[in-house]
Amino acid sequence: MTLAYLSNIELYYSHPDSFSGDSVKVTGEEFSHLTRVMRHKIDDDIYVTDGCGKIFTCRIIDVDKTFLSAEILSVETYENKYQNIFFCIPKLKSSERFEFALEKCVELGITNFIIFESMRTVAKSNKVERWEKILLSAMKQSLRSYLPMFHSLTNYKNILALDGTKILFEQNAEKKLSELKLSDDKNYYFIFGPEGGLDKKEIESAGTENLYQLTENRLRSETAVVFAAAKITATFL
Repeated sequence: MTLAYLSNIELYYSHPDSFSGDSVKVTGEEFSHLTRVMRHKIDDDIYVTDGCGKIFTCRIIDVDKTFLSAEILSVETYENKYQNIFFCIPKLKSSERFEFALEKCVELGITNFIIFESMRTVAKSNKVERWEKILLSAMKQSLRSYLPMFHSLTNYKNILALDGTKILFEQNAEKKLSELKLSDDKNYYFIFGPEGGLDKKEIESAGTENLYQLTENRLRSETAVVFAAAKITATFL
């Protein structure tokens, strides 16, 4: 089974704990979509991911009022090429644009997110439950097998204290993103600014050696996030 073959399928998610031996139980919203929207029934084949790198081909063997059981016919395991990449994204004033950036990053393969507040952050609301649904939906839509995660809601200083390489994007930086060489043995934290960019003090506190130019043009915050995701994930192809 290859992703090319999977391109025409509908992918569902079930928590790793719902897999037992050669069967899986699907509940909640995924169950409702399977049975009430897609009208799947006993003996239908479906595709389910555990969000941990595996996609299972399954056959429905039982449908109850609140769950269905399916026999696992085969399984394919995929590598998470971007497991050491963390996108640190500030809450944007426009929730629509913020959610767009999250969705597109997941479609491109980013699986680790840290949402933070900077000195210029305007938006204050935390909609973690809604954001998690967006991540899940984007994972299934793009046939990804790793469930994206929010690691924390924090402030800028805490990100700088994390163990790993920090990359900030600054319009006038001397180094270009294409010059950055990634390795598998360390974490990389790509830090994006809100509308208006990061404050000068925040940029200085990160050190000039961590500043990179994303593009010569000025981009909206959400565009910069998606553009960076495309550039970074392309290096692993």
